[in-house]
Amino acid sequence: MRVSYHPDFPKDIKQIESQYCQISEGLSQRFRSAVDETIERIRASPSSAGHFVNTGSQIAREVRRSNLSSFPFFVLYAVSGDLVVFRSVIASASDPLTWFNRLSETPVKDRRAAPPG
Repeated sequence: MRVSYHPDFPKDIKQIESQYCQISEGLSQRFRSAVDETIERIRASPSSAGHFVNTGSQIAREVRRSNLSSFPFFVLYAVSGDLVVFRSVIASASDPLTWFNRLSETPVKDRRAAPPG
């Protein structure tokens, strides 16, 4: 399975980590661990690690979201053949449709190694 990360994916993680760090270093570390666990769960089984994104009028089967454990965020990703593209870390309360513009961009860093950050 090939893996690609949108260039803003690590920025999303670092921004949220920074916000949690202002509260507590431990909370920031727990957030990062939850992100890493979610990424690994998706990499291990992309078709069953998340659920399809419902746009309200239709279900986008090429786009999935996987909720973080213990944090109100989810990882937005796409699956195409043997490629998983990690696009965004998004607050659960936000509208994922506003983030679909990232899904139309060409993925950059094709990696099989550890997640960004």
